[in-house]
Amino acid sequence: MLSKTCFKFCRQSPRLQYLSSKFFSEQNIPDSKAQEANRRTIYDLKVAQDYIKDNIRKFDWTTYVTANFLPSNIRPDFYTIYWFYHELTRAVENTKETSLGLGKMEFWSDSIEKIFQDKPIKEPVAISLHHTCKNHPIPKVLFTQLINAKKYEINTPECADMLQFETVAELNRTTLLLIILKLLQIDLKNEAVRGAAEHAGKCLGMIDYIKKVPYSLRRYKLFLPEDILRKHNVSVRTLWSRVEGKPKDELFDVILEVAAHAKRHLEIAREFQKDLPPNAFRGFLHCVEAQYFLERLEKCNFNIFDQSLHVPGYSTVPYRAFQAARKKTF
Repeated sequence: MLSKTCFKFCRQSPRLQYLSSKFFSEQNIPDSKAQEANRRTIYDLKVAQDYIKDNIRKFDWTTYVTANFLPSNIRPDFYTIYWFYHELTRAVENTKETSLGLGKMEFWSDSIEKIFQDKPIKEPVAISLHHTCKNHPIPKVLFTQLINAKKYEINTPECADMLQFETVAELNRTTLLLIILKLLQIDLKNEAVRGAAEHAGKCLGMIDYIKKVPYSLRRYKLFLPEDILRKHNVSVRTLWSRVEGKPKDELFDVILEVAAHAKRHLEIAREFQKDLPPNAFRGFLHCVEAQYFLERLEKCNFNIFDQSLHVPGYSTVPYRAFQAARKKTF
């Protein structure tokens, strides 16, 4: 009875007739934009790029902030390159079996081959990276070097000394910096560019491993120079104090020594600033966050487990990056 009354009322009310007709027309006859959106999949370039950008925003806030100081037309490519690096890193960190880790690296090696053959596989990162490589002259050898660096990490779970530690850091982050500089159309044959990339890459790579210490120890791993660990009597199995329920202070001495090497490399990289080509500084803006992290680490007395170290500087890092970009420095 009630439904008939409502129906009769709607028929007698011109306003309700208009609203109801508009509602049913929007529901039953979607416009062309809605139809196009419904047809899109993760394998469409724009959707893949949005997916990568969203992941960068969630999981790599520093890269997301740094991208704002790059030309807008290459930001999607910047996000793609960094997310590709994250995919490689996650494959190393989340795989317990060496063979599985190497298998994932082979997958990405094959993906790079097909990307440069204009036959990308149906995978969001591969599709977006194909667009990047097609529109920018980035050599395939740099992507191959990045994959080989991760293979080296998988095959070498321990680091003998500081020299090897610096080499691994350089293989990872210096190669990534060179890819970004090539994206910015910077000549990689420039000696100042190569020198700055070498030392900045070592600094960023070493800081990456310092940041991972709390998570690595959960799996009874510690990728830090063995000679420094022995010097300070640090062992993964005997690291935790059973009485106090926290790591021994000797670990913080190790962190201090490694951080001092990272800081020194950052200082050397900055000595090349005055000789860099225009716009090259944009490729090194991650060093701004590295400097901020080292400052906070020192304030925490090199206690890598301090919670404040794992909270992004939501106001400080963007402001410092803005100041550096304005001065064309890093």
